[in-house]
Amino acid sequence: MVKVFKFTYLMIIFFSLFLVAMNVDAVIECNQHSDCPKDMCQFHLKPNCILMKVRLSNFFPNFYDGICGCD
Repeated sequence: MVKVFKFTYLMIIFFSLFLVAMNVDAVIECNQHSDCPKDMCQFHLKPNCILMKVRLSNFFPNFYDGICGCD
């Protein structure tokens, strides 16, 4: 009986950690180079906005053009 409870608690903890890890947003979105954080790259690289898609119109101010990367 104790083994069943331990197994149940272990599965709950495992699945909750798995779900939390899936919700991590590791991509920093940007419109221009100044939107990228200065401390995201190593000392010899500069953060740049890498354009990924074309802006459809200026009516969508939160529509991002690219992601931050290091060059």
